[in-house]
Amino acid sequence: MIVQTTPRRAQVVGLLADLIEYPTDWLSTCVLACREILASAPGVAPLLDTFIADLEQLPPGRLEELYSSAFELDTLSAHEATCYPYVGHHLLGESYRRSRLMVWLRERYAENGFDPDRRELPDHLLVMLRFLACCEDDELAADLVGEAILPALGRMTCDGAASERSVYLGVLEAIRLAIAHLWPDVEPCSYEPAIEGGLV
Repeated sequence: MIVQTTPRRAQVVGLLADLIEYPTDWLSTCVLACREILASAPGVAPLLDTFIADLEQLPPGRLEELYSSAFELDTLSAHEATCYPYVGHHLLGESYRRSRLMVWLRERYAENGFDPDRRELPDHLLVMLRFLACCEDDELAADLVGEAILPALGRMTCDGAASERSVYLGVLEAIRLAIAHLWPDVEPCSYEPAIEGGLV
């Protein structure tokens, strides 16, 4: 059974996406809103509380530095946590299959009237979360969650094992747990997947 899309769920996913935008003055407000809405989601509140504490303690400019270093650098190791934000990279590597995934995503975005930020590749986690927040096709949303977003977030955070190593790894783990909470009936796929006839 797939849980039907609700305005509240769309709002929450939009707020989750806000957490991994480049930091602005309203980031603290977004984190607090997420914390309130997701208070009952297992494991999410402590991670967001840690992020709130980090925001309060970091000196001016330091969060921007942490953001840039976290999301622009990739460990290039399947065994280390990384904030590298490209879903296709984590699931398919730098391969032709990842290119096909990006074409598939562009087609789904166009079909659903979603105009992504052209400065980012279509498999960027932020772009995919923005699309998920406005996607009215419940089956497509569930496919994205189960076949791409949750598996990639699991690999990025080593399923939460390294969430304390970095400010933004903790944020990504909070997003992973929140998405799993919002789509409780969707199981993350394990890889190696096949792209024929499906998402990836």
